[in-house]
Amino acid sequence: MYFSLMKKNLFSVSITVVLAMGLFASCGSARNSQESNLVQNSYWQKDSLTVNGDNTDWTNSFTFTDEKTGLSCIVSNDRENVYVLAATANETTIQRILRGGLTLYINNHGVKEEVGAAGISFPTGNRIQRGDKLLNDRPELQQNKQVALAAVQDYSLFGFPDLKTPENFDYGKSNPVGIQLAIGLNATGALVYEAAIPLTSFLNKAAALNPGRASIALGFVLENVPGQPGSGGRGGGLSIGGGLGFGSFGSGGGVGLSIGTGSLGRIGGGNRQGKPTKIWKEMMLSRPPANTPSSK
Repeated sequence: MYFSLMKKNLFSVSITVVLAMGLFASCGSARNSQESNLVQNSYWQKDSLTVNGDNTDWTNSFTFTDEKTGLSCIVSNDRENVYVLAATANETTIQRILRGGLTLYINNHGVKEEVGAAGISFPTGNRIQRGDKLLNDRPELQQNKQVALAAVQDYSLFGFPDLKTPENFDYGKSNPVGIQLAIGLNATGALVYEAAIPLTSFLNKAAALNPGRASIALGFVLENVPGQPGSGGRGGGLSIGGGLGFGSFGSGGGVGLSIGTGSLGRIGGGNRQGKPTKIWKEMMLSRPPANTPSSK
């Protein structure tokens, strides 16, 4: 009888421990889920930045990172612009951006929705050549990211008040919105995407004068390209590179943006296959520190 009671007590203790562990795990999972949806804070950009596809003048840590794509992002602002740096060392993600295109959405209501948002498609992906054959099916673009980077030709803007319709612009040329864009490879071979977006291009005058009160949502959409897993296309798969080299970037996470369900195809004229990856983050813009001059 003594042993019977011991077994019964041990069984009860085991059940209690298992239930406690399950409750702890579920609470941890819920907490992690909530943390991933928390509003991120933008940095105040006190030093000047040069938008040239090089991240060496960025000194802050990454605001967040998407584990699936390896895309990391820093968001900062001053009284004039919102600055976005996105970077990745993941070879598959690099190919998706250079060959398929990346679109950054800016929703000035802080809502994670494409509807009503302004967007930047850059790069737009390669055009259809003829017979529904994509230029980005060329083997050299798949095998050499330097060649794929050199093939970047243009970008598209849509949804901004100063533009009545979506417009395409040659890479390196100015636009009526005043947005600056650049893309490049750093010394470690990681892809670096930079954007400087005037506050007045997507915020009303009152909000632009007080950026610290503005909440925005940024969305990154990465298109699939033929030959990649899940794209539905043909061709060999692409190898996945190592993680982001934090020694050259800093520490933290990343973000991504793109046109997603058909917008990139409509604006860029490309043929998209497979489901795009969408990454959304809500950001609270930073207010200037005390005694900061009203303009740079």
